[in-house]
Amino acid sequence: MNEKEIVELIKQMSGAETISKDGIYTNEGSPSWRAYRNAERLTDVSAIPSLNSLLEKSKDRGTREHIFFILGKIGENTGDKRVVTVLLQSLEEETNKYLKGRILDQLAGQKNVEDCSLIITFITDKRAAIRQSAIQALRSCKSSDAEGALIEVITRSNDEYDLTYANEVLSEVGTEKSIPYLVNLLNHPNGDVKCSALWTLTELGNTSLLPVFLEALNQRSVNVKSHALLAIKKHGNEMAIGPVIARIKTILSRERTVESDDLITGLEFLISYKENSEEIQKLFEWIRTKKWRYLFEEERVFITANS
Repeated sequence: MNEKEIVELIKQMSGAETISKDGIYTNEGSPSWRAYRNAERLTDVSAIPSLNSLLEKSKDRGTREHIFFILGKIGENTGDKRVVTVLLQSLEEETNKYLKGRILDQLAGQKNVEDCSLIITFITDKRAAIRQSAIQALRSCKSSDAEGALIEVITRSNDEYDLTYANEVLSEVGTEKSIPYLVNLLNHPNGDVKCSALWTLTELGNTSLLPVFLEALNQRSVNVKSHALLAIKKHGNEMAIGPVIARIKTILSRERTVESDDLITGLEFLISYKENSEEIQKLFEWIRTKKWRYLFEEERVFITANS
């Protein structure tokens, strides 16, 4: 991909963002949309020097944004370390705060950023958009420094979005070192923070955390209960049979208007113990004879297949 072709792609990315289909305006299929999809598939590492050269020459914000996007996708698709080098250098030199955020977004997609020290300096930025992009960029840094920085975020930040993003990234780069700090967040007043902490504990933890997951199953939030069931399904043992049965009975205590995976998640866990548990066998019989009309079709199919 030569410089002329790159310039043409950037021009297309800057083109019309909407088209009319049957009188309705949509982004899908527009010149800009098609150009972005083409950029997302790029694997031509020979374009990296030309992109870097264009970056050095261009002062236009839109053009620079498109170059960062193209570079990021080439790096994401190929793992070429030169992309990380260019992005980190640009992050240090760029003065436009919006573009700093876009650079961080592209760093988040790279396969490995060995030195995350520059990214870490932005996780305390006073600008929320940059701070949160930096937190997410740490998912490309598989190092103890990245985990330590994220632990600092979930320990010190009062921003629910900071906490949620940091929890999510820890599910990818964290270790057992993060677990006590994540457990503390299960007492946070925000439901998204608690759910993201539970999700990460499920990814990083093991059966030793079952008491934590059972306690979460007793929280008032339905979403927290859902995440707790997923954790129990992955890490539970016989100790969880009673609480899961109780949760299923509560779910089926009244007709529901909104479908969820909770019932099937709980039953999938119980099936592992069904053959040797009269209590679980009675639960299945109770559902078939007393609660069948309370089930959604997918749940009926599941129970029929596993009875």
